[in-house]
Amino acid sequence: MPQYVQDRLNIYDALLLFQGLGNTILLCVAGLGLGLVIALVVGLARAAQPRWLAWPAAMYIEIIRDSPLLMQLYLVFFALPLLGLNVPIFVAGVAALMLNSSAFMAEIVRAGIQAVGKDQLDAARGLGMNYIQTMRHVVIPQAFRVMIPPGVGLLIGLIKDSSIVSVISYIELTRVGQILTEKTFRSFQVFGIVAALYFAMCYPLSRLALYAERRLKVGG
Repeated sequence: MPQYVQDRLNIYDALLLFQGLGNTILLCVAGLGLGLVIALVVGLARAAQPRWLAWPAAMYIEIIRDSPLLMQLYLVFFALPLLGLNVPIFVAGVAALMLNSSAFMAEIVRAGIQAVGKDQLDAARGLGMNYIQTMRHVVIPQAFRVMIPPGVGLLIGLIKDSSIVSVISYIELTRVGQILTEKTFRSFQVFGIVAALYFAMCYPLSRLALYAERRLKVGG
């Protein structure tokens, strides 16, 4: 083994791991937060009665959901510069996660809206509420209860899928694991720690999703 190869982890490697952990969290929070904005618009359009609104929304959802996240990342990072748009690594990662999560979250929004009983919509119209008022005061608050458990599940999946961003050399948790493995040749030790950090992020969220499902069950 070459002399410059380090055979154990040190404090600097630990700091690099926590930097990767922080970058992973930032990447997922930004991707899901921005994706939620798009999902609300697309989900509302998907649940709308006019087909000229529902069809484009459905097409957007199917195109994104039926294509690999890795391909979406490559399109953002490699294709946009061909159009003269140079995209920083972090922005490319967030954009790919945003697009991917928005399509799945839009279906969660649609399901939540459609879970609200039609009798409540009729009652809101009977009180003189318009469409926006009905959505704001009647539908969205109740739909939110339905959306929370699958939304948390989507965040868990996004945390694990964010490892794909390592292919464009963004210093997130998986990329740090690759760097330390090349440095120490201790792949089992390094990726064991990486796996433990992913577990530390995802397990509490999975318990939160189960708790929210029990507590926020409609009619419960």
